[in-house]
Amino acid sequence: MGTLLVGNPYNEHLVGDLDGFTPASRRAVGNSGLRMAWLAGPGDAVVAAQDVDPGFLRYLLGLKGLPADSVSLLIPPPGRFGTDVLTRDRLLHPEFVEQARRVVAENGIDRVLPFSFDPVVVALARELGLSDATPGFAFLAAAGHDLLNSKSAFRAIAAGLGLPLAEGVVADARQEAEAFAAGLLAEGRAVIVKQDFHAGGYGNEILAPAPGVEQVGASRLTVLRGRAEAARHFERHWHRYAEGGGKVVLEHYLPDSVPLGSEVEVAAEAVTGRHACEMRMAPVFDGIVIPGTATTEEVRRTFMDAVLALCEPVRAMGYRGLINVDGIATPDGRVLLTEFNGRLGGTTHLHWFGTNLVGADYLGSRLLVTRNRWRVPSLAAAIGALEAAGLAFDPGRRRGVVIACDHSRQAGAVEYCAIAEDRRDAEEMEKTLADLFSTG
Repeated sequence: MGTLLVGNPYNEHLVGDLDGFTPASRRAVGNSGLRMAWLAGPGDAVVAAQDVDPGFLRYLLGLKGLPADSVSLLIPPPGRFGTDVLTRDRLLHPEFVEQARRVVAENGIDRVLPFSFDPVVVALARELGLSDATPGFAFLAAAGHDLLNSKSAFRAIAAGLGLPLAEGVVADARQEAEAFAAGLLAEGRAVIVKQDFHAGGYGNEILAPAPGVEQVGASRLTVLRGRAEAARHFERHWHRYAEGGGKVVLEHYLPDSVPLGSEVEVAAEAVTGRHACEMRMAPVFDGIVIPGTATTEEVRRTFMDAVLALCEPVRAMGYRGLINVDGIATPDGRVLLTEFNGRLGGTTHLHWFGTNLVGADYLGSRLLVTRNRWRVPSLAAAIGALEAAGLAFDPGRRRGVVIACDHSRQAGAVEYCAIAEDRRDAEEMEKTLADLFSTG
């Protein structure tokens, strides 16, 4: 059995308006799909958006203990956005479909595993004859992807189960959204407005009653003083929020909360929690701490209990695969759920690191700390600097830094994962990393 892995974390179906990204940002988020290569085994094929530095593939496959030619790399022809992201015009391009068909036949590939199982991947799986052996395909082919990546659907399911949520509404009319936001702002409370479909916090905006509100989990923050300003703001931005006619989620925004994440495996028999973690926001998603340093084990256990309860009806619906559920730990001690995403997540490859580079006990024996953007002159310079500083991952000690994704050509940076023995060890590693290429 082999797998076709598709690195499509930011696509036109999930994100909607890819024109909203700057070209540089779009290239960087599109390239993050390269993380899928960590999940590949011998004979598998990885579909990437952009050309990959051969040095990174050698590095990645070397840590996996695989020969350099054991995994096929496929890059579709350019599309509307060039090679920035994997879009419909690229994945369903006749030349690419025929190329993929040959690779599937030659390698005995019988299933597809995308980052995001959107309708384009459904169509590609059917073209390549990969639907029958792909778990949960019937649910996904019937638009299940939309249901489990919708923030409004999440609130409906979580509320129906009595799970803890922030005060909020799901609005399909501007007047309803404006009234909710204006009411909270008048009370001196901030609001977070969420597009129904988006990823990484890019579709969120915080509306604050005064300056000084911390911006976490949203790409925008706007100060609105009074109902008149709120009315003008919603009149101007409602079309963007509603993405041309969809629902909009508005919630009480709770500053100084710790963003939480989780990953769960949904199978026919049961749901299994892989890990809870803390998300680093700057102000949108910029890294992970597994299992965490800012929250207690009790908080993370409470969070995971709620996550697993949410995933039971998801299992009953027929979804199979990974789902990641987000939440927050508030300053007053509450744990609230904030959204679910029925797709792979920013910690899927980190779980691979934990189980394969550390061991099944990784949650109790190591701390995994990541940053999405470590500025480096080049990939080769980054690898050399890690080795010279004694920070390169050491399999014997189960400790060190792994370069998780190479963005050096796109953004002059790489994503790293520091696998540390404890918090102090992680802090020392990150300080050394920050100083390696410092110009100050």
